[in-house]
Amino acid sequence: MMPFPETFDQNEWFVLITLFLSFLVIIIFPKRMPLSITILMMIFATTVARLADHLLATPRHDLYNIMDSGKFDFFDLLLYFVYAPFGYIFVYVYEWLKVKGYWTIIYIYLWSIFGAFFEWVAVQFKVFEYHGWELKYSFTFYVCTQALTLLFYGYLRKNHEGRL
Repeated sequence: MMPFPETFDQNEWFVLITLFLSFLVIIIFPKRMPLSITILMMIFATTVARLADHLLATPRHDLYNIMDSGKFDFFDLLLYFVYAPFGYIFVYVYEWLKVKGYWTIIYIYLWSIFGAFFEWVAVQFKVFEYHGWELKYSFTFYVCTQALTLLFYGYLRKNHEGRL
């Protein structure tokens, strides 16, 4: 059985409230994408976050801890589900605004600023504890992953439309 944290404090509350609010937004938004693309985008966002944490927060590199310790517990798992709606909302707003051309670069940079700000807030709530990692690295990571997210979304959309 997956262990629970030893203490239930601000970082656990942060994860629960963020999960609730972000999935509430998804439920409230009118649907713009087929369910299959929505699910794949959410899985992609979660996978990228999990892969990054696996590479950067493992004991081998130990650039940061997630939640209260370096040990994986139930709230570490829940934290990965926070990334799913953010990936979906990122693509949803992209579609809603009909971003094209050079505006895509500006869109990615604005969302990267938002991502870094959100991470800064998470650090204030002790969700992340840095050991050699800096927020400016996160901004660069967000620029790269959000560009990949839009490429993946474009691929999915193109292939989905080809089947209709």
